[in-house]
Parts: sequence; C-alpha cells; structure tokens
Amino acid sequence: MKRWILASAVVSFLLATAFPSWAKPNKVVLGYSASWFDGIYPPESYNYDALTHIARSFLIPKANGDITVSGDFWNADLEKMAHAHKVKLIASIGGAAQNANHWLGMARDPQAEKHFFDELEKLITANNYDGVDIDWEPSALIDPDQATYTKFMQDIRARFPKWIITTALGGGEWWAPHVSWSEIVQQVDFINLMTYDFAGEWTGHSAHNANLYAPSNSKVDGGMNVDEMVHRLEHKYAVPADKIVLGLPFYGQQFNTPHMGDSFTDAASKTVAEIQYYEVAPLLGNKDWKGFWDEGAKVPYLERVGGAHVITYDDPKSIGLKCDYAVKEDLKGVMIWNLGADVVGEKTPLLDSICKSLAAGTMNMPASGLAKSISTFVSIVKEAYVKLQAAQAKLYAAGKAEDAKAADPGPAPDLTIPDTQKASELGKKLWELQIALSNYNRKLEESQKAFNSIPVPDVSGKKLQAKGTSLLIDNFESGGTANTLGGSWSTDCDHNNLGTVMNPMPFKPEAGGSKASPKYAAHMYGHYGKSIAPWPYAMLTGTLDPGQATVDLSDFKTLQFWAKGDGKDYSVVLARAAIQDYANPRNDFKAPAQWTKVMLNLVDFKQPSWGRQVAPKLSDILYISYTPAAAFSDEDFNLWVDDVTLVK
Repeated sequence: MKRWILASAVVSFLLATAFPSWAKPNKVVLGYSASWFDGIYPPESYNYDALTHIARSFLIPKANGDITVSGDFWNADLEKMAHAHKVKLIASIGGAAQNANHWLGMARDPQAEKHFFDELEKLITANNYDGVDIDWEPSALIDPDQATYTKFMQDIRARFPKWIITTALGGGEWWAPHVSWSEIVQQVDFINLMTYDFAGEWTGHSAHNANLYAPSNSKVDGGMNVDEMVHRLEHKYAVPADKIVLGLPFYGQQFNTPHMGDSFTDAASKTVAEIQYYEVAPLLGNKDWKGFWDEGAKVPYLERVGGAHVITYDDPKSIGLKCDYAVKEDLKGVMIWNLGADVVGEKTPLLDSICKSLAAGTMNMPASGLAKSISTFVSIVKEAYVKLQAAQAKLYAAGKAEDAKAADPGPAPDLTIPDTQKASELGKKLWELQIALSNYNRKLEESQKAFNSIPVPDVSGKKLQAKGTSLLIDNFESGGTANTLGGSWSTDCDHNNLGTVMNPMPFKPEAGGSKASPKYAAHMYGHYGKSIAPWPYAMLTGTLDPGQATVDLSDFKTLQFWAKGDGKDYSVVLARAAIQDYANPRNDFKAPAQWTKVMLNLVDFKQPSWGRQVAPKLSDILYISYTPAAAFSDEDFNLWVDDVTLVK
C-alpha cells in the first residue's frame, strides 16, 4: 500500500482546499463511520460537506465500566477533517450484540457506571469529540431492562449536559412498547431510527429490507414499512418529528428464493445474508440478473435469472425518495448505515443522492483515498480468487465435475495498482476489481450450495481414554512442542498485510507457569490485524494425535485449563473433520490478570452463524486452538495458557 504522508505545515492548507466548498445539507445528515471500513472508504475520501454529524463506530462497554477501544477507532485524519468542515463528531457505543448483559451489568452498578462515565469523559475529551451515540443492542424487551436503559440515559445526560447525545433505536412494534419514549426524547438531541432489517428468517418469505411504504403486492410484505413506523412513533408514542432521524441502509439482504415474496421451503432458503451496495452495483445490468421496481414500496430488488436468489436493496432513487419523505414529514434528518458501503469506482452514488435531495454538493473520491481503497480490494479479490480455486479443487475431488467447471475462476486477476494520480483512472481500476470480486463471490456462493449437497462426512476418530476422571493434554513442562497425547503445538497467523504479528513463531513454551506446573506455559502475544477482508487470524493450535488424525472426545464434558493475560476475550476452537468452511465450534473466555482456572463445557461450543451448520458431535475433532475472540480488531493481544485438561 502506498502511504500518503503530509508534512504538518501542509495539513491545514489541504484541509481547507482538498474539497470544494458547498452549502451544508438543510437537514441533519449523520453518517456512521465504521472503523473496519477504513480500508474500503478512508476518512480522507469522505464528502464532509455532505454531512452534519459523523458517528464513529464502535466503542464497546463492559459490565465493570471499562470501555474496549479497537486500535483503529481513533483516526486523526477523521477528527481534523470533520471539524475543519464543521461536522460534529460523536462516538457510537455498543452496536449489535447477542445480549445486553454488558450494558445492564454496568448500568445497574453505580460504581461501574461512574467508572464508565469517567473513562468516557477522558476518551471524548482527549480526542476532541462532540458527544456520543448510545447504540444499546439488543433493546429492552422487558420492563426492568427498559427501566435500566431509561435511567442510564438520564444519568448520562445529567453527567454530560453540554454533549451531543443521540441513541439508535428500532421502531418496530416488537421493540417499541418496551421503550420509555417520553423519557428518552428529553435526554437526547435526536433518535437515530433504525428503519431497516424489515425482513429475515422470521418473515417466513423473502421481502423488502427497508421499504418506504407498503408493497404493491402483499405477498412481498415483511410486515413493516418506514411510513407506518414513523407515524406510529409520532401518534402512538408521541415522539416529536424533530427528534427522529430516519435510517438509510447502504446495504441490502439476499434471500435464497426463486422470486421476491416466495416462502422459505427448507433450511437453505431461510438463509439470509447482508450485501453492501458496492456488491450490488456490479449486478445491475448484468444479463444474469433482472431488476424490478416496487412502485408501492418505492424500493428496487433483483432476481437471478434461472436461479433461486433475490436481493432487496436501496438505490439512488429510493434513497432520494426517503430524503424527500424526511423533508415532507419535517423529520430532523437522515442517518446512514454505513459510510463507504456505496463506494462504486470513484463515486458514492447513494451519498450523492442524499446530497441532491438535501441541497449539499456531491464529490468524487480523491486519488489518495482511491489508492488505499484499491489496495484493500486487491487483498479481498486475491483471497476470493484463491478460495475459488480451492473450492473448484474440492468439487473435483468430490466427483462434482459440472459444479467444478462452473466454479472455474479463470485467469488470475490483474492486481497491479496503477501508478497514477488521476482519480478517474484509479476509479476505473477499483470498478474492475469490484466486478471481479462480484463474479468470484457469486461462483463461491454456488460452490457452497454444491458443497451443501454433499453429505457431511461421518468420521469417528480414536476415542481418548481418561486416567480416572481427567486426561491431561499438556502442562508444557517438557519445554517442547509435543504434547502428552503425542500431538504437537504450533502458532500461526495471517499474512494479509492487515497488521497481524504473532509471537512466538515457531512455537516454544515460555518460562513461568501456573501453580500446578510452574516451570513452563504456552504464551501467545502480538498484534491482531484490522478486522476487514481478507480477515486476520492468530492461533495457538494443538493436535491431539501423533498422526494428526481425528479423535473422539465424546467421553468428556469439560475442557479445563489455567489462563492469564490482558483481560480481553479469547476463544477456544474445536476443529472438526465434518466442517469444511472453517466455521468450527468455539467458546469464549476472558483472560484474567492472574493465573485462574477456566472451565468450558464442551456442549457450549457453538458454530458461528456464517458457516454451514452441521449436527454437533465430538467424535471427529482434528485440533484445538486458542485465538483472540471475534471482537478483536487492530489491537494487541497477550494470553498465557497452562495445564490443558479434558474432564469427564
């Protein structure tokens, strides 16, 4: 990647002249700036004159009041350019989560809440931010949780009376009755209304992701629409229009049904996957896809010709109509989830549509930002091409010759970054990469369908026998890489230029262990890369058989070990022979400051949602791994492990 380094004497000049000067939008336009999108859409590429507020995402709250900050969250370019263009900068806290336990634990403990506010004040002040956005997910569904959320919002406003404070909330009738709207609107400058994700597994059929009005055909109705949601909040819950900022999704959803509105018929058809606008754009006008416009719903969708695939999304027309709606209904403004998801070549067509509707100026991405975007897409495209090659080989090996031919990736893509400062040429190259990525991803999706039709291998490995009630895998006291079962330990990490550093490599136990075996322990430390495609990893892995064959852990109930480290969350992964897409079951634990015994029930190991789900078994285990948990991104890690034991 080229690095664009500016002498400090030039920075102020560039901040004033890098972008044309336009009038600000005539409504609030808040854009969520996801730190993991910086490679795709660097902050230096933002059209700051199109925005009034930027919500940087996400700081993560902890139950004890600590705040987890990813290494790439604070961005000096973002802070300088935002304020140079008079854009208010706020930190979004929370985001999507399996449960609200961290929020609830912190908000119900006065000392933890005070510690949280103290830490938050330090961070916001030190980084010259203007306030916070509270993205408390999942929202409350019971009265005690609603009361905790409401009191927290009152407390944060009392502590920071001069800050900009917003909150992100859904308005669907599943959630709305459990929000004390009258109290919340008094505490916030405005509410970022999440008017999207209207369809999913729960609808029983494919439907629109974020339709403005009810569809022309009730068959494709997911049960919600923007207009109905806004009016319900205004009339049923008395939320003032000037407190509502309307959510605009720069992404869509994919369904595995032949046509929009078709019912789900099996587990595969229920699978719903998010798709960014930059992934949709290469399909528009493609002969394999047919585009439709739902005049009632005021949104587009795509159907694959001859294939069971439907994509619901927003385009410049539907985004413009939603902006017009916000003006007509006299709402506070609009918000974007998320900036950069609409990068298409050197343009951002969805953001441009907002600009045209709300009287701001459009802008193409600058050459410096495009060069960084291209570098990121080069890595993503390279990974997709390699995956497709591997998928084709696996399909041939499985005897699926026709599917293997369809998965042919063709000649290697041209990954050369043009040596030019012309934005138009760089934009053309980025578009070529986006088209290639779209082609590879579609073939990978079809390959996965072919894989899913192959029966899951029924493998039963060697049954491990306990000595009494437990079986020691390793206490590392030998000082070598072999464990007590005859397998071996190794360390590995990605080499995708995402910043990952893994120590020690090759693996070697380090001095200092738990009380039971104090001589040596396993130690993994370094820096975990930025969590963007082609995705980082860092792993300490142990095989459990001398020949690295599968083993059967069915006689055991618990994996026990001693651990210490940096207080962050880590995962133990059980790799299985039946799983071909790396979606292996895992279980999380926290690395305590001092040596502490950790006990993980084997039945609690679950596959991540993105992979093919297979029946849970313990009879085909290939290896165990220790790795930073999914929330890691561009930050240091430090974990010690000792006395790894299986317990009956």
